[in-house]
Amino acid sequence: MKTSKNGDQVTFGVYASMKPVDIRFVGADGETLEGKAGALYRRIPTLAMVALAPVFGGVFVMAFPALVVMLAIVGLARFAGRQLVGDTAHLAVMRWEPTTAYLKQTGDSTEPKTDRAPDADLDALRDEVKARREFER
Repeated sequence: MKTSKNGDQVTFGVYASMKPVDIRFVGADGETLEGKAGALYRRIPTLAMVALAPVFGGVFVMAFPALVVMLAIVGLARFAGRQLVGDTAHLAVMRWEPTTAYLKQTGDSTEPKTDRAPDADLDALRDEVKARREFER
């Protein structure tokens, strides 16, 4: 069988390489084969592709659930590994303290109450924002 390389002009069809594993489709005669560098591609006859299509479909249908489960397990294992090993291990420990984070104490406050007027800088900033809003309208 004739072999083709990346960048060769080839005829319409499906081209496969075993080392590295790669499959490419060429849509018209005279197009260049866009493949991996250094790979040798062989053309798979169209009738063979038509005959093998039900086999490929059946393998896909049967293997897809197993692939999904395996990918989920691998993804969760990688996530857990990254959380427990490395600089982000502290994220695995929950330190949620609702009374400190969300509840406000009533009664005596540790902060002294002041009856001061707002700063002059704050008044000037408020006036500047008001003037810009009126200008942009």
